[in-house]
Amino acid sequence: MFFKKNKTSGLTEEIRVRRCYGCGAILQDQDPNEVGYVNPEKFNSGEETLCERCYKLRHFSSFKKSPDFNLDYVTILNDAKEHGALAVYVMNAFNPAGSIIDGIGKYLPKKILVLINKTDVLPDGYKEDELVAYCQDKLLKAGITPTAIMTTSSSSVNPSNIDKVFKQIDKMRSGQSVYFVGAYQVGKSSLINCLLMMYTNSTQKMITTAPYPSTTLDVTSIPLNDGNYIYDTPGIYNPKSIISFVEPEAVKFILPRNQIKPVSLGAKEGTSFLFSNFARIDFVKGSKTDFTFYKSNDLEVSKVKLSKADSILEAIGNDLVNDCKTNRIKTVSDLVPTKVIANKATAETIRIVGLGYINYVGVDQEITVLVPKGVEILLENGRR
Repeated sequence: MFFKKNKTSGLTEEIRVRRCYGCGAILQDQDPNEVGYVNPEKFNSGEETLCERCYKLRHFSSFKKSPDFNLDYVTILNDAKEHGALAVYVMNAFNPAGSIIDGIGKYLPKKILVLINKTDVLPDGYKEDELVAYCQDKLLKAGITPTAIMTTSSSSVNPSNIDKVFKQIDKMRSGQSVYFVGAYQVGKSSLINCLLMMYTNSTQKMITTAPYPSTTLDVTSIPLNDGNYIYDTPGIYNPKSIISFVEPEAVKFILPRNQIKPVSLGAKEGTSFLFSNFARIDFVKGSKTDFTFYKSNDLEVSKVKLSKADSILEAIGNDLVNDCKTNRIKTVSDLVPTKVIANKATAETIRIVGLGYINYVGVDQEITVLVPKGVEILLENGRR
């Protein structure tokens, strides 16, 4: 079936086309080999869902561990470099720092197109030129020198610049193959799906997924009409991002699926903010402050008394009903604290890589940020 009928009390039934919220394909439960397939149980539930292909791509680590940047990737990128291929390096606009893979820059081919994806989730008022400059700074510090940078969105509801990206890729590849590379959960495969809607495969070759020669990595190969290929490589594990720390089923609460609505909360010293049990911010000392949180709309920020924060966090970690949590954090001892001292009269930003960021005006605040071990905290204007 492709349609779901909504029951009504009248003579007419409303027929609603259900689409995968990842790639936009019409959902169906009849043929596992066709696009948009979900199993009958998911299909009949009527809930918003991903097709099987998108689910496996988004939750790669539940089927095969999301790989580190290792020798297999070096082999693939050496092939790309040797043949003068184009590398399309995809970043997540919501999580630029988590999109940077340490050490990858020296292995990338000479031609690099950076695509800053998922701009549709950014809040109103964001400035594209500032986003590009911010990402470029992160890239250059990591040894990645892009030939060109473009912003885009592969959202099925609000795609942007897909036609321009398609033309830019075709122009920059100069008749060679294209290698899509990026961290886990940057939206790389959804972006390829969008681009394929503009492409007609006139070859006799099929799209295949198989281990890349001389590696153990499964790579999707999409034939191009001139004998070359688009290679969609697996998302790379980034230990600095909280997305790589939590369970795959918890990622949906952390990564924004729609436009972010900032949340502003005023607080006095002795207040704690809980992001479920994923992370915590303690306002230890200072004048009354307004904090603005930029995070997934599916993830609530709980404002509690600092004196009760430990017990509340523990209750969340041991709650068997709540899905919006990680089972890897049970008590505050499972989080690592970082002390932040604000600069006076300065706009401050605390970024928890993969989770979001918090803005406030610095006066005399002392703040402690608690995150899982290895997750990076970026302080812009703040001091440790």
